[in-house]
Amino acid sequence: MDFAKSVFSSAPHAGYSSKVPYAETLVSDDDDDDVFQTNDSRSPRYSSSGSDFTPTPGGPFSALTPSMWPQDILSKLNNPPEDHTGQLDYRYDEFGFKVEEEDGPEENSSKLLSTPFIEDAQHRLKWTAYLEFSHNHEVGDLTWDRINKRLPRSEKLRNMIKQGIPHSLRQHLWMRLTGAIEKKSKSDTSYKDIVRASCNDHLMTSKQIEKDLLRTMPSNACFCTMSSTGIPRLRRVLRGVAWLYPDIGYCQGTGVIAANLLLFLEEEDTFWMMCSIIEDLLPASYYSSTLIGIQADQRVLRQLILSYLPESDLVLKEHDIELSLISLHWFLTLFASVVHIKVLLRIWDLFFYEGSVVLFQVTLGMLKMKESELCQLDNSAQIFNALSDVPGDMQDVEELITMSYRVANSLGDVIIDTHRRKHLAYLMADHGAILNPESSRNLPKQQLNKRHLKRSRSLLSMMIWGTLDDSEEDQKAKNIKTTEVLVDLREAILQVARHFHSIDTRNAKTSLQADYSMESHSKDLENFLNVSRSRRLRAKALLDFERHDDDELGFRKNDVITIVSQRDEHCWVGELNGLRGWFPAKFVEILDERSKDYSCAGDDAVTETVTDLVRGVLCPALKAVFEHGLKRSTILGGTVHPWLFIEEAARREVEKDFQSVYSRLVLCKTYRLDEDGKVLMPEEVLYRAVQSVNMSHDAAHAQMDVKFRSLICCGLNEQVLHLWLETLCSCQDIVEKWYHPWSFLRSPGWVQIKCELRLLCSFYFKLSHDWELPIDRKAFRRALKQSVRDDFIERSLFSWEL
Repeated sequence: MDFAKSVFSSAPHAGYSSKVPYAETLVSDDDDDDVFQTNDSRSPRYSSSGSDFTPTPGGPFSALTPSMWPQDILSKLNNPPEDHTGQLDYRYDEFGFKVEEEDGPEENSSKLLSTPFIEDAQHRLKWTAYLEFSHNHEVGDLTWDRINKRLPRSEKLRNMIKQGIPHSLRQHLWMRLTGAIEKKSKSDTSYKDIVRASCNDHLMTSKQIEKDLLRTMPSNACFCTMSSTGIPRLRRVLRGVAWLYPDIGYCQGTGVIAANLLLFLEEEDTFWMMCSIIEDLLPASYYSSTLIGIQADQRVLRQLILSYLPESDLVLKEHDIELSLISLHWFLTLFASVVHIKVLLRIWDLFFYEGSVVLFQVTLGMLKMKESELCQLDNSAQIFNALSDVPGDMQDVEELITMSYRVANSLGDVIIDTHRRKHLAYLMADHGAILNPESSRNLPKQQLNKRHLKRSRSLLSMMIWGTLDDSEEDQKAKNIKTTEVLVDLREAILQVARHFHSIDTRNAKTSLQADYSMESHSKDLENFLNVSRSRRLRAKALLDFERHDDDELGFRKNDVITIVSQRDEHCWVGELNGLRGWFPAKFVEILDERSKDYSCAGDDAVTETVTDLVRGVLCPALKAVFEHGLKRSTILGGTVHPWLFIEEAARREVEKDFQSVYSRLVLCKTYRLDEDGKVLMPEEVLYRAVQSVNMSHDAAHAQMDVKFRSLICCGLNEQVLHLWLETLCSCQDIVEKWYHPWSFLRSPGWVQIKCELRLLCSFYFKLSHDWELPIDRKAFRRALKQSVRDDFIERSLFSWEL
């Protein structure tokens, strides 16, 4: 047993060390900057005695990875205060979860709570012997570095995993069962680089991640406060995942999984485990914005219940129970939020070896164990509640695993993939992604896009050759990238369209099929110039205004008011819900309803969802279009960004006929003629929008990415985004200066993109181009009210109270 002696016997019983091991970990100095440091166990943390405290085997926090031990709580446990004021409010179990006093290990308490979590030495010895035997070709002491990065699959290994992995070996074996350690070693991008990139890249998802950090696992000491040991680690892992997989971004399910992994693995290992789960163990569309992959799995589960559990299926049908309302969360978090942690570890042992088929097997096993109880219930509410409690009622994990394989032992990857493909096709047809769900060839391959950090080339080659590279492999990569960019843009537009369909029923009949005919291009400019013909003058309330007199018009914030008269500069007359009256003109803003009615679905002041879709989904897809084929500067050049190209192209277009354009812009600014849609051409609107964004964003020192997103919002508001693309592509000399011949903007491919963007003209947008700028909204409202008060006093309108 040299292997056991050389590798494992140095660790005390149950794998707990007396000191925190010397390891490279990630620590955050503050909330904004992530800094890498190396923590040595010789530097005490939260310790007044000069050394770290160590949990006792089977005691609180003993099952956690050493770097996650909360030293402040351990110090109180090791040195209890003489008075009761400094004592802990809770007891903690081996995993750091709070345990109420009444849940202690009495005789009537649950089996999971009453059984201490202590590793069996004989069980551990069996595993060390297996690993030594399977690596008997190694010469000398066998260490973890010499063990295969991916353990070879065998029936012997499968049976041992069914019996459970020793807890002290899980952090090493999980990495080798999933291939995470192999992924880590082969990756061109290190976790350190990903963390730095995700910190510099101001993702739209970062705000939601911050909101959910304390909600993810509030009952665990490692994640209950912002100063807890796990919070900065969880933040970096989730930001890294969101950066690496832009199609996924942030999903609450991934946050729960990552938090549980961090209890047992180091931060970097947790990140690569998340990559293996997302890329290899689950379908590509599992955590997409539409959750279409997990929706398909819920339909697969329902079909499997029909085949494997006919009695349960009959109960669900008789009482019209929609099981996916309950089970979707089970699959989304891989059972992490619904079963006891001791049960979860055993399920994950199997999941990391066999893949997503385990999710179905375990679910069928749970339902089988509760089947007789479900059949005896009378009404739908009881059945629904019983189904919701099924995972939490699992106390005997051995019985659960035995039942799961007894019920669904014949279930395999081939059966699951066949069902998945069928149901995925129907779901994609419902979303408009495919036309014929009956055709297997019609189903596009599900791929997960990943970001890459490009390695810098040598200084000499950059100075001489720039970035030109036309090898055969690069040409293939360009062709693949071209297809991916188009697919991503199409999906982004469909997501925005589906948002309008779901919020406003008036948009339900809007066609989502792009018109590629030549006639459509000839009508674009004419349609743009005629958009004001069916326009009504309406305004949206910015604040609540209470009605005090009969001749006043009261309204609530975001109410839409029909303007009857604007004869007075300060007080307008309007109608709302059949009532007519005066109201402060500064309390409303005019709606630009060109050829369509106002819709709250496109107003970012009403719903932030449209902002997340436009700035977080559509804008990155459009940026990828503009970055495709963009010439990278040599070391002697300057910064390269699509915004710089847009600035130069917009300026060049208006310079062609500068005197005429300048006169019209002055007229518009003076007499507000552009509100009638009769003066400005698309290129002039583009120039004006670029200047407006530069003025407002430069004052806030905004980055060019923010300017680009704000410009897209302006284009959506003006219903001119597709014509802007045509204007930019028409600047041939500027396009040739900035782009390679194979880029979208220098190829006929831009015409297809224009047709796709034209679909967005069917929807009403009212997006603020200052949304990402640091503006004090409350201060703005106070200033607005004060301004109106001054007007009232000046005009002796004392009856109006604000």
